[in-house]
Amino acid sequence: MSTGLSASRNTATGKDIKVNEMPELRILALSDIHADEEALDSLRMLASRETYDVVLFAGDMTNRGPITYAQDLIGLFGESIYFVHGNMDSAAVVDILRPQPHYIHGRKVPLGEWNLVGFGGSNPTPFQTPSELGETQIEHILASAGIDDHTILISHPPPYGHFDTVGGMHVGSKAVMDAISKYRPLMVLCGHIHEHEGQEIIDSTLVVKLGAANAHRAADITIDSDINVKFISF
Repeated sequence: MSTGLSASRNTATGKDIKVNEMPELRILALSDIHADEEALDSLRMLASRETYDVVLFAGDMTNRGPITYAQDLIGLFGESIYFVHGNMDSAAVVDILRPQPHYIHGRKVPLGEWNLVGFGGSNPTPFQTPSELGETQIEHILASAGIDDHTILISHPPPYGHFDTVGGMHVGSKAVMDAISKYRPLMVLCGHIHEHEGQEIIDSTLVVKLGAANAHRAADITIDSDINVKFISF
């Protein structure tokens, strides 16, 4: 589905620029695979038949481990995968992710015409999961990362008020929502809340809420002069 949102903007005015010639970027976006071996096998099959320029993973590679599963997932895609951890990735998993050059929690890295910024873990939950941070900490991480209007933000939790209802309550991150309003990134990819999948434009930012990869869901996203999002089963 085409969003109608231009993939390039005038940084001085914040307005969209229609671009006739821009290199196409094909993204496989994933989140919440939770150490599911059948899903990993299905990803191997997908990788054998489809070609993606980059794979973006929005956290929860595991379910409090094991470390070897995270290593296998990263090894499947090699240099093409960029990732953050999720709230269910243990400290031991995060320790093996952190030295990886494509681990982007709190970091900004170039990606062609755009850039990637990541936030891993989540705002507090009732379940005391391994990787949770307070909203003030999340706000500081995002403020320090250098988000701009060419940023693709990979955030494990969704923004508060969007794709985040559980039992009738909003459980997304207010700091992520504030960052969207303040910095207006090009796109946000998020996961965490398995009950939701979809896309929405907030101000000038496209928010893509990814379904859970352990349910074999992902998004096939193409960016050129426009952004096209197709939710897929694999």
